[in-house]
Amino acid sequence: MTLNEAEKIVQIWGKFVEYVSGKLTFIFGAQIPESFLPYPKDTLLEALNIIAEYQHKAGNHQAVRHLQAISAHLIAYVDDEEALLQAAKNFNNPNWRKALLPGFKQFQENWIATIP
Repeated sequence: MTLNEAEKIVQIWGKFVEYVSGKLTFIFGAQIPESFLPYPKDTLLEALNIIAEYQHKAGNHQAVRHLQAISAHLIAYVDDEEALLQAAKNFNNPNWRKALLPGFKQFQENWIATIP
């Protein structure tokens, strides 16, 4: 993978984390289907490592720490079936649903609040 390809993938991953990942985490918890990722996990890790190495060589240690932080989000993405089976268990738990449902409206309100 070239540096330019890695940069594009990392930019897309960053936007995904910013706009989508939190909502998926809210619904699925710590086990999100891998197929929701914008690229396969291995591709994302390769791109993140290429950019982190580039930034490290450039002396930009803050960027390296940021890349490490957004790499950690990948831990939550697991085999699709495993994630769906866990979600089905959660969705069938009335206590879990009771705790989750108020957050749906909060996501909408937070989204509206960010619109200029």
